[in-house]
Amino acid sequence: MNGSNQKDLSNLITVVARFTTKGDPKEFERFFLEHVEYMRAQEGFGAHQAVTLSENPSVYVNFGWWTSKDAFQKVVRSEQFRAHQGVMHSMLDGAELDLCKNLFRINAADSAGKREDFDKPLMNITVFQVDGDEQRFEEAFAAHAEHIRALHGFGYADLNKSLQKPGRYTGIGYWWDPAAYPPATAHASYQALAELADVTVERVEHLAWNRAPGAEDDRQ
Repeated sequence: MNGSNQKDLSNLITVVARFTTKGDPKEFERFFLEHVEYMRAQEGFGAHQAVTLSENPSVYVNFGWWTSKDAFQKVVRSEQFRAHQGVMHSMLDGAELDLCKNLFRINAADSAGKREDFDKPLMNITVFQVDGDEQRFEEAFAAHAEHIRALHGFGYADLNKSLQKPGRYTGIGYWWDPAAYPPATAHASYQALAELADVTVERVEHLAWNRAPGAEDDRQ
C-alpha cells in the first residue's frame, strides 16, 4: 500500500540480512557501509535500510530492496561481492539471509505529520510467523496498514514475505512519535494480526538509509 503520490514498490525483492559481529562492531560497521556504496552503484539496486538491535548493538540487520531477483543474484556472483563477503565473514559470529518479496510499503497520510514535527523516533522490526491462511493474514495486514497510515506520529513501514521460509513475514516500521505505537498495537486491526501469527518485535536503532544514486527519497 502506497500513498497516492508514491511509486508502487510492491514488486521489489527484499534481502533481509542479519549479522552477528565478533570483535569490534564498529569495525564491521565501517566496512559494511563501504560495501553498501558498492551495492548502490549496481544495476537493479533500489534502496537499503541498516539498523542495529537496541538491546544488542553487536547485531546488525540490513533490508536491501532490489528491482528483481536476477539483479541481486547477478551482483552476488561478482568477484567484488565475494571478496567483500570474505572480509565481512571474518568479522562475524553468524549471518542469516532471507530472500523476500516486498508486499506492502506503507507511507504516512498527511494527517500523520512530518518527521521534523517530532523528537527521537521509534524504529522496530516485527516478524510474523503465520501457520494458517496466509491470504487471510495479508488481508488483515492491509486493513491494519490503512489504519496506521493516518495516525499522527506514524512514519512509514514495509512488510516482506519470505520466499524461503513458509509463513514468515518481516516488517520494518518507523514511528516519528513513539507514543503513537502502543495505541496502534492495541487497536483491533493489530490484534487481528496477532491472532493469525506468532509475533516477535525487536526495537532497533537507525544506522543508514540510502536509495540508488539519483533516486528521490520518498520517505517523508
